[in-house]
Amino acid sequence: MRRILKTSVMPCLKATESWLVVSVGVAVRFLLGLSGFLALVSGANASADTEASFSIDQPVSGSCEKVKNATPLCLFSNPEDMAILPGNRWLLVSEYGDYHGSRPGALVFYDLDKKKRRIAYDGDSTQPPGEYWGDPSCIEAPGAVFSPHGIDLKRRKDGRWQLLVVQHGGRESIEFFELVNSDHGPSLLWRGCAIAPDNASLNSVAAGADGELFTTKMMASKVSWGSDSSESSGLVFRWTGRSGFEVVPGSEGLMLNGIAASKDGRSLYVVYSGENVVKKIDSERGIVIDSTPVKSADNIKWSADGETLLVASFVGSQAIEDFAHCTSAEVGVCPIAFSIIELEPEQLAKKTLFDNRAAPMGAGTVGIKVKDTLFIGTFSGNRILQVELPAPAL
Repeated sequence: MRRILKTSVMPCLKATESWLVVSVGVAVRFLLGLSGFLALVSGANASADTEASFSIDQPVSGSCEKVKNATPLCLFSNPEDMAILPGNRWLLVSEYGDYHGSRPGALVFYDLDKKKRRIAYDGDSTQPPGEYWGDPSCIEAPGAVFSPHGIDLKRRKDGRWQLLVVQHGGRESIEFFELVNSDHGPSLLWRGCAIAPDNASLNSVAAGADGELFTTKMMASKVSWGSDSSESSGLVFRWTGRSGFEVVPGSEGLMLNGIAASKDGRSLYVVYSGENVVKKIDSERGIVIDSTPVKSADNIKWSADGETLLVASFVGSQAIEDFAHCTSAEVGVCPIAFSIIELEPEQLAKKTLFDNRAAPMGAGTVGIKVKDTLFIGTFSGNRILQVELPAPAL
């Protein structure tokens, strides 16, 4: 899930959207600092190895009409990150507030069959949990300031489903939820949190094995937007209930963004937005196993079948004014071109699944592939894009 300063395009997104809306003064400082950062990364060559399997190039429009095989679902507010629930009927969506926690957001369910959205969690729940999965010292829910960012859903060893959420409202934290099901559909139970280390702005999260998790520190929370944006202050944290947060050796870099983990937690797939690269890291030995260039990448997620990884990549304008436009509360379509790139997890071979230059949605930050359907979220706007992919050649 993205922030404005992330890297090149992606990074800029998240951060931009939030605080530009919140404060003109903060926005100005951000844009001044961002100009140097964009100059740093805009020259990188990070194109996909193969051409897009499906492409759209239409004028920008706020319309919710279908364009070719892409249908906008105009029911959301900044759907920056997503997960698919077991059974592939429901999407779980993180509706991004902002990077600084100044604007609340929400977690929502979307029923793919009935095409209906409903709130899953917005901080209003006052029911105390029967058990805590996070740090024992975190016993209070985030409340109405709840502002989610990156999310990850994974089954625990005890068979229950755990949702991890990067959260900025009132505290910088990883929030723990249990996904439960009933005759009325899915719901979320808050199960505690883990407070982030001091001076760390988190972005994305991935569950590992045996109760561990991994999260990306994009940058220092006390960084000045006017400072040197080339400083490599990002890294990956590992958290366990026994040891708390610890730095994954060898993970340091510029503007870390999305993260995904293998089932055993041994291999991490980490987006370095400021370096225009995705790295595969051995979480135990702290070494880079492989890497591949991806321009201005944002979130990285497993496909529903767990066979491939999908990365959202900003491929369009680097202009500050375009990102500033996307932070407007009234914007329907952010006019930033993007691609969704599919990665093979062993050697990181890649191909472009979808390429979008304008309507019916821009600034894609996350892609979820469910069979031959692709769902794409954005840090800015009122829609998720549903794309019917071409059938694979026989």
